[in-house]
Amino acid sequence: MWFKNREKAPIAAEASANMKDSSNVLEIDDLKVHFFTDDGVVKAVDGISLDIPKNTTVGIVGESGCGKSVTSMSIMRLLQEPPASIVGGEIRLNLGDDALDLAKMNKDSMRRIRGKEVAMIFQEPMTSLNPVFTIGEQLMEGILVHRPDIGNAELKGKVIELLKMVGISRSEEIVKSYPHELSGGMKQRVVIAMALSCEPRLIIADEPTTALDVTIQAQVLELMRELKDRIHTSIMLITHDLGVVAEMAEMVVVMYAGRIVEQGTVYEIFENPLHPYTRGLMKARPTKDNKSKRLYSIEGNVPSPVGLPDYCYFHNRCEESEEDCKNEYPTLVSVTPTHKVSCYVANKENKNA
Repeated sequence: MWFKNREKAPIAAEASANMKDSSNVLEIDDLKVHFFTDDGVVKAVDGISLDIPKNTTVGIVGESGCGKSVTSMSIMRLLQEPPASIVGGEIRLNLGDDALDLAKMNKDSMRRIRGKEVAMIFQEPMTSLNPVFTIGEQLMEGILVHRPDIGNAELKGKVIELLKMVGISRSEEIVKSYPHELSGGMKQRVVIAMALSCEPRLIIADEPTTALDVTIQAQVLELMRELKDRIHTSIMLITHDLGVVAEMAEMVVVMYAGRIVEQGTVYEIFENPLHPYTRGLMKARPTKDNKSKRLYSIEGNVPSPVGLPDYCYFHNRCEESEEDCKNEYPTLVSVTPTHKVSCYVANKENKNA
């Protein structure tokens, strides 16, 4: 049922083979992001490592506060410093034969990267656009940053072409419009056009369908999928909606309290979830079979990000926890070449299988 609208649902082994030979657009290695507050140090991202292969959509899922958006803002270097700071790890952007560590780049260098090599679609289309500038002016600004020598006629043509690419009719009129004159769906299409303006290697989409109705959500997601294939870009899709992940992603990363607890192909994660937290997320989804039942919820609360325990952060909420779970925090262990899980119980079950 999860993959009913996908053209194909290959088995995990086939998906793994495809991923193995892919070069990575982005490689995050042991990234740590801390917020320094009056109450103490908040470990918003606590040593995560993940790869985003070329021309692939990687879904990042987890409940609010797990570190999804902080990870994306770290890649773009948009965190407010202080109180936030990248205190460890690397964020390697691969540019053919060269690789840049975005975690160590200065502001001027990052300005040359943002928009051109890595672009971002933010959560709220209503607040992503400047209300006092026309749509055309805002699209032109992003292009001019990276192509200051472009002629006026070519620039205007490029803007019209971008709007048509994202399915906006009457493009010649829309360029003269202000954001308040557009619907939510049209604003989101404009934001996507901005992200695509310089054909970046990676697009980070942070809850791209927030505040849109279901019909418009489906249109926006379909548009993103078509454009990804057209310009051969990769997408890092941040969402809490498992349905969106099943529809859009090839790879999935599950985060909890600033750490990755499980990652794998979309088929491995949905058909064989191993971490108790991932299983809990799957059980909590609404389905046609539980219309009359109360939705499942994971008991307990996420531990305070200040003074996290040395053992598994999910231990106090886990229905399967054992005494071993109070040992040091479990490392990510490979189950297949693409499927990894950070859990003592899951690893024990896997060995006995």
